[in-house]
Amino acid sequence: MAELTHHTDAPPALHRTLRWQDAFALAMAVSGGLFVSFGPTMAAIGALSAMFIWALAAGIGWAQNHLFAEMASMFPDKPGGVPVYAHEAWKERFAPAGALATFGYWFGWSAVISIVSLTAGAIIQVRWFPDAAWALDLGFLQVGLAQLIGILLILVIMVPNLFGAQPAAWVNKVLGALLLIPLLTFVVAPLVSGQWDASNLAWGLGQSGADHWGGWQDAAVWLYLVGWTAYGTEMCAAFTPEYRSTKDARRALSSSGAYTFMMFALVPIGIGGLVSQADAAADPTAVFVSGFASVLPAGFAGDAALVITIGALLMGVNASMADGSRALYGAAVDGLVPRQFEVLNRHQVPARAIVAAVVMNILLVLFVSNPIGILVAANIGYLLAILLAVSGFLLLRKDRPDAPRSFRLGGWAVPLAAVLTVYGAAVLVIGASSSQLSGYGGPVELAIGVGFLLLSLILYVIRRRFQDRLPLLREPR
Repeated sequence: MAELTHHTDAPPALHRTLRWQDAFALAMAVSGGLFVSFGPTMAAIGALSAMFIWALAAGIGWAQNHLFAEMASMFPDKPGGVPVYAHEAWKERFAPAGALATFGYWFGWSAVISIVSLTAGAIIQVRWFPDAAWALDLGFLQVGLAQLIGILLILVIMVPNLFGAQPAAWVNKVLGALLLIPLLTFVVAPLVSGQWDASNLAWGLGQSGADHWGGWQDAAVWLYLVGWTAYGTEMCAAFTPEYRSTKDARRALSSSGAYTFMMFALVPIGIGGLVSQADAAADPTAVFVSGFASVLPAGFAGDAALVITIGALLMGVNASMADGSRALYGAAVDGLVPRQFEVLNRHQVPARAIVAAVVMNILLVLFVSNPIGILVAANIGYLLAILLAVSGFLLLRKDRPDAPRSFRLGGWAVPLAAVLTVYGAAVLVIGASSSQLSGYGGPVELAIGVGFLLLSLILYVIRRRFQDRLPLLREPR
């Protein structure tokens, strides 16, 4: 057994090995989120409405990244990113806000692992094992082939993450280069494909007969559901203490936000013209499979494109493990969750946080087998964390106007943050409370999301009332 040593205030150091291009490669996984959620969005509200929702959400995420870049320059040595900035801003006014932001953020990012791996498993089953409709009946749950494949993918992607951010970034560089192939396929599809039909670009929001505030309530629900995907490039802030230069965080946040906005605006036009809303509604998961089949030759080319798409989904699993683990580690360093998560392995990686995410996601794959249902639960905490961080920008400008910042936005940033705060609060409240309009949300998913937020408060109390007040022993790092 390892010898225990007394607690010290100095946190273990993360290695400064990353450049902004590495974080950009990890954040490219966000654009792969189209393969998870665009099909259900298109099926529900039409391709043109879905394009508007995705482009708007990505534009909001890009704007928020500018605020986070300034906040990252204020706390260059703090791991964890956005939830840590929320904690710094709110700790003098409402101390538990940091715990809510951190655990909500961690659950939002970590739950994506199950969402994406389950989607990849479903694509693999549909394309190569279409007759495998069996399920293992364990009495209290049933496990199908897509779930088993999803669990296997989670375990495989865990391995490079245990060796550091650099190996994880290299995995995403390779997969990201391949991801450009299917994304660009749909960008150019309207130009080169005889199968593309503009009549498929239907606008489904606010149509005659709709009684959901003329379509505004439905729009808020889908903006809520795509929030994690569209805002996900903020993950670049989580690696701030691991960058080689103080400029890397700003460059990564700006470039990844711009790239994701471009993809979310262009790819939906291509896929929306290739697949009708009726076909999307019949099988939302197979929208991109059908799209590939319509523009690529049958056989090898189509299968190769699908393999690349699956690789893009695995980028999301990889990036989620890397980002979520840093968030939980940063929360432990700041005293918001039990100190056991402060421990780094010999590769200076928060391995315990990674393992915790893997265990949680295997349980989600087993017990909440619908990807969008998991997204409903995960987005409550994630969007709350984003809201606390964006509003925290206003507090930091007010409370610490002269604090050192290697990067400072102009005066326009304050009204921008105010508008984004109001927008974020409206989407969170309306979207979460009305998620059943999407056909995927419900009391169970909302209870899971709220339950994880309540768990964050319990862990916060354990850390502050017990661990920080008792004579402490700590494992050597």
